Amino acid sequence: MDMKSKLEAPNKAVNTTKIAILDAALEAMLKQGYKAMSFRDLAAVVGIKSASVHYHFPTKGDLCTAVMRRYRDDYAERLVLPKKKRQAAQKALNKFIDDFKLQVIDEEYVSLCTVLAVEKSLLDEATLEAMSEFYEMKYDWLATVISYMKKEWMPTEESRQYASQILASMHGASVLVRATGQSECFEQAVAPWRNLVDRI
Repeated sequence: MDMKSKLEAPNKAVNTTKIAILDAALEAMLKQGYKAMSFRDLAAVVGIKSASVHYHFPTKGDLCTAVMRRYRDDYAERLVLPKKKRQAAQKALNKFIDDFKLQVIDEEYVSLCTVLAVEKSLLDEATLEAMSEFYEMKYDWLATVISYMKKEWMPTEESRQYASQILASMHGASVLVRATGQSECFEQAVAPWRNLVDRI
């Protein structure tokens, strides 16, 4: 093993362990919530000592923030802006809605933000900031995509208003579907956004 390999090997091992802890923490929070997650349980899942979890993440808040930041960054990589063409923008919006429907409605996946929002009073400021950045990122992306749909220039305030309405429709409809078991409620709620390009 050359000197470069010797230097890189320990870092790789640490990163692998850290990633495994983040993966286990995400799964634990999605299943049990933030309060019920314990370092001892995470250590058992990863196959390390509880002290090793504390080594990477000194506090539960630090770990939750790291999970939320990674969740935010992973999602950001999927938010690719379309070409500045009206139909391309509508297609991108429909895909955004379809991806949400696939995860939240069809696969009944509960997002990390939804879980953490229930226990908001227990979260560190850094975690809350990462959550806020996650939704601000969604707002910015949606507002930009919507601005591409209009033939003439659209004020930022107007495009963000549309973005807010779309997100409210999607999240509100997902709650309605869970409460009633009527999956068709989702499409009824988002139908106006499927052809937004024809109305602005």
